Amino acid sequence: MTNSKPVFVYLQRPDTGDWVTVGRYLKPTETSSGTFRYAPSYANAGLAWSIDPVNLPFGIDTEWTAARYQGMHDVLRDACPDAWGQALLRREHNLPEGTPLLRYLVLASNADRWGALAVGSGKKPSVVELASPKLPQLPLLVEELNAMSEHRPAVDARLRKRLVQTASVGGARPKATVQDEAGRYWLVKPQIATDVADIPRLENMAQQWGAASGLDFAQTAFHGGITGRSAVRILRFDREHHQRRMCVSAASLLQAEYPGGAAHADRWSYPRLAEELRRIGAPAEDRIELFGRMIFNTLCGNDDDHVRNHAAVYRHEEKRWRLAPAFDVVPNPVETPRTLMLQLSMGRFDICRASMLTDARRFGFASGEEAERYLDALLVRIRKGFETTAHLLDFHWQALLLERLQDNMKVLDR
Repeated sequence: MTNSKPVFVYLQRPDTGDWVTVGRYLKPTETSSGTFRYAPSYANAGLAWSIDPVNLPFGIDTEWTAARYQGMHDVLRDACPDAWGQALLRREHNLPEGTPLLRYLVLASNADRWGALAVGSGKKPSVVELASPKLPQLPLLVEELNAMSEHRPAVDARLRKRLVQTASVGGARPKATVQDEAGRYWLVKPQIATDVADIPRLENMAQQWGAASGLDFAQTAFHGGITGRSAVRILRFDREHHQRRMCVSAASLLQAEYPGGAAHADRWSYPRLAEELRRIGAPAEDRIELFGRMIFNTLCGNDDDHVRNHAAVYRHEEKRWRLAPAFDVVPNPVETPRTLMLQLSMGRFDICRASMLTDARRFGFASGEEAERYLDALLVRIRKGFETTAHLLDFHWQALLLERLQDNMKVLDR
């Protein structure tokens, strides 16, 4: 699909929560690239938030051309459905494989997009408020998500319709948003028939293990045996009750297309991401936090640490971008990885102490010695964190992850 009509981009203001038109995206039919321009009304209202601090810095007289994603700007790609949402929209609208991303962006409902952006055909914002299922509906929600993933008829037709309408939440696994009694929003991911292990249980344990190690990991809750399938809830960092928070993926920050293949491998890099965090104004502790997550991923064996599994979130109370809490951290259930998906240092994906420390200064450490001290202290914290969270797994997985942890600690130890 190409589009000669503008797609207007809306933003929920970080300060008041009001929706405003932040700009317009245009994809002329005769070109392969799209353009974005901030709206004059946005500037005239005295507003100047950049929706993407790397690729779309605020400027009223600038037209920004998209170099990736079939001519779509990175932050709009962030707001697009990923594999799961695209599959739902293909079924709902009888779309072929290879449907352009712009088609998915326009068809997806604004009710539950990631971050604080929405799109529409009108110059004035028109955004449906999020009306997520409530926590007591979790068993039915899990059952319906499994029916959808297995191409079975709807268990509950009204719920099925709502889930299709909120297909914008990213990722490859079935998922949906649920609201708890306190008004907080959680992402629900159920176990599916093709899983080789209880993935929700593993994810819940890994997230709580990271938090117990003193790192900033998204809060989770585990639900075992719901309609025969387990599920994990992850607290959404892009929501604060009904306020949506601006977010950008690491893929956008690194200008690294995902999926991107070998052509983008040089940009898939923890040190590069640390430098982008500094560039957009995140404090030094965020870069050190990222270094700690890199170490944690190596120890637990999470090699699904790609550029869409890291993000930055705008915190209005601080008036700056911050590294988002860690999410989608799942130990590899089949084997112990020897590499990660992001470079640990320039040109190196292999797990070893030298790879961790070679580019330590790019994470904000004053010296290599300071980074080594941090690394050694974190190894102790991660080991203690495992001891306090291992009970969340059965004995088989406790033993497997303990062996993996011990082996990897030997590799990273002095």
